[in-house]
Amino acid sequence: MKYSFFFIAGLLCLATSSFAQMPDTLRRRDPGGWEFIQVRRGNLVMSEGKTHQGLREGVWTEFWENMLPHTLTSFTKGKKNGTYVELRRTGQVEKLISYTSDLPDGPSRTYFPGANMAEETYYSKGVRSGWYTRWYLNGPMQEHSNYNHNVHDGKSTFYRENGQKLAEYTYDRGKLEGDAATYGDNGNVTESGFYSNDQKTGIWKEFYPDGKLKSEGMYQLGEKKGKWKQWDEKGNELR
Repeated sequence: MKYSFFFIAGLLCLATSSFAQMPDTLRRRDPGGWEFIQVRRGNLVMSEGKTHQGLREGVWTEFWENMLPHTLTSFTKGKKNGTYVELRRTGQVEKLISYTSDLPDGPSRTYFPGANMAEETYYSKGVRSGWYTRWYLNGPMQEHSNYNHNVHDGKSTFYRENGQKLAEYTYDRGKLEGDAATYGDNGNVTESGFYSNDQKTGIWKEFYPDGKLKSEGMYQLGEKKGKWKQWDEKGNELR
């Protein structure tokens, strides 16, 4: 098989009183409408990949200045299809995203330096749908939620960095709707009640750190209404 090589755009431009070398593009034409393309700056490869009938195909790679891969992107007929990988200069993975026809579709994951997972998001044709999870830098989970059409939908649970539960909320199409509770450092419930259309409603209860009831009363449209009962830490009713 014979190959022909072309160099295009070998240009120099004036920059800060000295000449800076501009990228060169190397093209190798293969049979069947295929072409291999490589962009270089001097001896450094900046990016490379193949096209078919002028559209990107297969894996295209971009490089850092140290020649380690920066991004790897899978293409089909010019559109992102498959896994997109983004790496740090050290070679550690920073992002993994699944694509279908240029849209995120499936799991999308980001990582802290050192390879611990930072976030995991699920997409359906470019729309955030399904589980969403994020973690603290040292590993414990920070949030576990469900999304539907880019907004919270269903139960969301939040955690402290020590792994203990911080809060639980229920969403309906992005708005707080349903049971809710917050938790203290010892894991006991500090407040519990119900939301409707993003506002506290119905009976709400507040608790002391040891779990004893502190107060109880009614919310309406996000504001306290009517009589509220209160107790001291020994369980004696105050008012």
